[in-house]
Amino acid sequence: MISWLLGSKLPEWEYLRDLFQDVENAAVYASQEDVVELVKMSDIDPLHSQVTVLIHPKNIEIMKVGYLKLRNYVAFPVMRLEDLRAMVSMKGWRAIEYYDSWEFQGGWILYDCVGCEEEQRKQLKIDFRDRGAVETHIRIWKMFRVKEHTHGKSL
Repeated sequence: MISWLLGSKLPEWEYLRDLFQDVENAAVYASQEDVVELVKMSDIDPLHSQVTVLIHPKNIEIMKVGYLKLRNYVAFPVMRLEDLRAMVSMKGWRAIEYYDSWEFQGGWILYDCVGCEEEQRKQLKIDFRDRGAVETHIRIWKMFRVKEHTHGKSL
């Protein structure tokens, strides 16, 4: 269906949002040169949806997330185990961890958030190599919770 995206220049986020509007979960991964390498889509049960479009984090070292839509979650890659452990201590945050034998290979942090496109975009802009990434991810999460509270939405 969307195989024409492969090998093309990474489209703008807004274009991809429109393209995947009828899909519950979708991800587009691109090379460092912004060439689309992989497209994943899924409409399966929400219990398993987060793992169907997320790739092994080791691949994030050679590809980047060009677009990510998870209906019920915000997700972002983490490459340091100590960062992952710090973030899963937050209430409602969880991780998908990848190992080779006993060696941590990377992971994805997920937290519940329905229809959180702008929050997702901001979380993906954080460089997972940055030593201050944990604090930045938490600050973004808190910023959006404050917005929800000030607009009268329940948490």
